[in-house]
Amino acid sequence: MTPPPEALAAPVSDRAGPDDPDNLICPAIEIFDAEDVDARIDERLGDATDDKALRAAAVSVLREAQAAGRAAIAEAFTLRPHDARPTVRAYAWLTDGIVRTVFRLAVTRLHPRPNPTQSERLAVMAVGGYGRAEMAPFSDVDLLFLTPYKITGWAESVIESMLYMLWDLHLKVGHSSRTVKD
Repeated sequence: MTPPPEALAAPVSDRAGPDDPDNLICPAIEIFDAEDVDARIDERLGDATDDKALRAAAVSVLREAQAAGRAAIAEAFTLRPHDARPTVRAYAWLTDGIVRTVFRLAVTRLHPRPNPTQSERLAVMAVGGYGRAEMAPFSDVDLLFLTPYKITGWAESVIESMLYMLWDLHLKVGHSSRTVKD
């Protein structure tokens, strides 16, 4: 028996997800190199332990990485102007790199938890167009901050620090904070 057309598998290019860097308009490493960004933040930060200095160093490096990533995407799109899907995925990949770096800095450097409780956990999820990996060059970044039980003081601090850094990067951030029960 032959399955109906709507049940047939999608072509390989349509099945690739946003976490698969092979489906971008140019190589993922050209768009955002997380290791390089982390190294440059550490280098720029030096021995400073001040939260303000960390945020300033992070924003400075991320602003450069953001500009370089956007330039790489724009150049690749100029060469392949009909490849819209890989282009919008590339912008989502760039945003992922920025959001992951900001989250990592917020939970490890700005607000480390020496003895975390079960309720001091936080997940950051992309929603909307960003969550679907469909971002135009200056799309808004919709984030959901999810906690297991209630939003603790620690989670509020992490969320606030992340939002300030993302806003300093001139990203339009739409956000909500929810518990799993919500």
